[in-house]
Amino acid sequence: MEKIIVRSRRNPVATAPILRKGGMHQKSKTAERNRVRSRLRQESAEWRQSR
Repeated sequence: MEKIIVRSRRNPVATAPILRKGGMHQKSKTAERNRVRSRLRQESAEWRQSR
């Protein structure tokens, strides 16, 4: 007797390449800009203290 493996079907909308929504999640461009600004402020504050 052969065993038949039935896999549950994944959400086709989530993996549709035409929608480009599949794959890992990434930070938005706004979040990236805020992170860069925050890092710049922190580094400048450290630089001022070291002088």
